[in-house]
Amino acid sequence: MRCKSIPATFSASTLAPVLLALKENAIKKRRFCVYMKCLFGAVGMFFMVLEGELIISNTIQKNTLTSDALKTLISISTAILIVFIIVQYTYQKKIERFSNRSRNLRCCVEIIVEIVVCVVHPFPGSGRIPKPLQTISKQSAELTRDFVYLDAYLSLFMIFRFYLFGQVTSEWLSSKLYSNRTLAKHLAYLTKVRLNSTFMMKYLLFRYPFQFVSTILFLVLIVNSFAMQTCEAYTFPGSEMGSFLNALWLVIITFLTIGYGDFYPVSFCGRCVSAATGFLGIGITGFIFSVFVHHFEMNRDEKYLLKFSKDERLKYQRRVAASNVIKFYYMAAKHRDEKAKYLVWRERFWKAVHIMRRSTKKYGNYSDIDLIDIQQMIQNVEKRQNEILSVLDELGKSMKSDQNANTGDVFDSAM
Repeated sequence: MRCKSIPATFSASTLAPVLLALKENAIKKRRFCVYMKCLFGAVGMFFMVLEGELIISNTIQKNTLTSDALKTLISISTAILIVFIIVQYTYQKKIERFSNRSRNLRCCVEIIVEIVVCVVHPFPGSGRIPKPLQTISKQSAELTRDFVYLDAYLSLFMIFRFYLFGQVTSEWLSSKLYSNRTLAKHLAYLTKVRLNSTFMMKYLLFRYPFQFVSTILFLVLIVNSFAMQTCEAYTFPGSEMGSFLNALWLVIITFLTIGYGDFYPVSFCGRCVSAATGFLGIGITGFIFSVFVHHFEMNRDEKYLLKFSKDERLKYQRRVAASNVIKFYYMAAKHRDEKAKYLVWRERFWKAVHIMRRSTKKYGNYSDIDLIDIQQMIQNVEKRQNEILSVLDELGKSMKSDQNANTGDVFDSAM
């Protein structure tokens, strides 16, 4: 039997607050999963860099307990990272179900891509592969070796985990920008704006252009330097490019498209990194110049001030030229009997006429904006505002008088 105190059906107005609370809870848990993804992804990259630097500096060797322990820590952090990826998309599906949306195919593709990107890492052990496409040079002939450790290429693939920092930045900014996320999504739908990571990147570029460009430039140089060092050191141990500073110098001069020739990549992997650095240098350099040009463009107020000062200068030149025409004409007429002085003042008169005509022609291309006109416009606006306030005051007094009259009539009828 059904209890009468419990309603059989729930209305939409009753369910709306409950669904909104469940959706907000799911969004908070998804944001927590994104933060934990970034944390464990950074932990795995830290141990990867540490193990690689110890191997390159010959502090430890492959197939040792320390190397295998560091790789085990990388594998553990990667496993936890995969778990948080699956949990994050579980909450994402709940959010879409609460919003009456269904994107199962897209969610499946995204989770598969993320797992494939994050699962690649150096595994415990020392896998070897034949050396691919050995380049011919004096240095490569001296440092030749028949194999390359597989950890070098697996470490390079871990660089793609930097997308996790972009997700964290997007989630953090969205939590700060959108006090009402549902209203923001409705407005975005009406304006056909997608509130995704691209929108957040545009926001950072618009709000903090120099900081954003500097961060991107720093990350590109550091990541490419690490990739260059890893390729060269694992392929040809003992080479000069095994030093991070030398790799950083090579990446910088390649990024700037200079190329002194004091250092150059020997391995095929290093040359691919160098080519990618050159293409990035061309694109990012143009991007940096566009940001600087856009930042130093005049805004509307600055353009108005410049136009106003130019108009005032042209008006002053025309007034001075007009006064010179009158003065020089008077002086020429005064010294008409003295031929030498008359010729001098006549020449000055025609020069003043030419200057006045030129200034008048230039002045005609600009609007006649004067401070007196601006002051008069302000006075007219204030006068109009006072008239509106006086009309509203009279309306208020008439309404009060009508109310008092009505209350008096009611009282008389009651008496």
